[in-house]
Amino acid sequence: MAMFAPDYEYEETKVEVDVKGINFEATGKVEKQLGWKLLFKNQQQTKKKETVLSAMEKGQACQVNVEIAEGQTKPPKYYTEGQLINVMKHAGKEVDGEALQHTLKESEGIGTEATRASIIETLKHQLYIEIRKNQVTVLDKGKILCQAVEGTLLASPEMTAKWETYLNKIGENKGSQEVFLDRIKQMIESLMQEAPRKIGNMEQALQQVNEKSFIGDCSCCNHEDGKIQDKGKFYGCSRYREGCTFTLPKKFLGKPISQTNIKKLLNGEKTNLIKGFTSKKGKKFDAYLRYDQTEQKMTFEFPKG
Repeated sequence: MAMFAPDYEYEETKVEVDVKGINFEATGKVEKQLGWKLLFKNQQQTKKKETVLSAMEKGQACQVNVEIAEGQTKPPKYYTEGQLINVMKHAGKEVDGEALQHTLKESEGIGTEATRASIIETLKHQLYIEIRKNQVTVLDKGKILCQAVEGTLLASPEMTAKWETYLNKIGENKGSQEVFLDRIKQMIESLMQEAPRKIGNMEQALQQVNEKSFIGDCSCCNHEDGKIQDKGKFYGCSRYREGCTFTLPKKFLGKPISQTNIKKLLNGEKTNLIKGFTSKKGKKFDAYLRYDQTEQKMTFEFPKG
């Protein structure tokens, strides 16, 4: 019935009041015709009544009572992956200058429809960010990267906008390809001169982060300094780039494996008794875990009795 009922009509007034140089805003609503809301009138009674403002004109003087309300601000909400892609697409909103905003809007922000998702996947794979309960969280490694590029053109959407603007000029024969490439060359040379200091600081901080994330030594690695660390969905060797493929799962037959038990496996010990494993046939059982170095696989040790 509400679909075919008349529209709900109201007047909304927004007022700015200057109190000794500080602007205060007030919003009021006056209902003109309930329309479809008439069908839900009983439900509406429990809701807070709308603020009603009297008729006002620009420049009119009024008496204002100002009170201080104590409270606590809330931190900004984490982005979801979908929201992060949308922010990349509309990066122009964060850029100063209407011309640059327009350019980024025309070029659809940072990346393209085909590359934005892959950019985020790369950040996840490189452990700069991770997704926790559908929320994008920056890891320690990502925070270090942010600090390393902070204040440089690499962290500036304006750079993308300016490049796009000049590329458009080249397309209109109003700019020179040589000038464009020369500016990029100058930027690269400047970044290269600044890079050693930033990279040095970043490597030192990154080493500290990695050391904190080490769980134990890699017993299967040909490198003496191979360390096992959290790789996101599993535990793996820090020397995987050099060819070490040793991994341990975070979850095994439906049960999570704690870091305490992972350390025991790395030391050649059996884990604490883990209850509730689920076999391929769906049966539940309790067991200890061991890692067989020779066979390079998990084995069970069942409690006696």
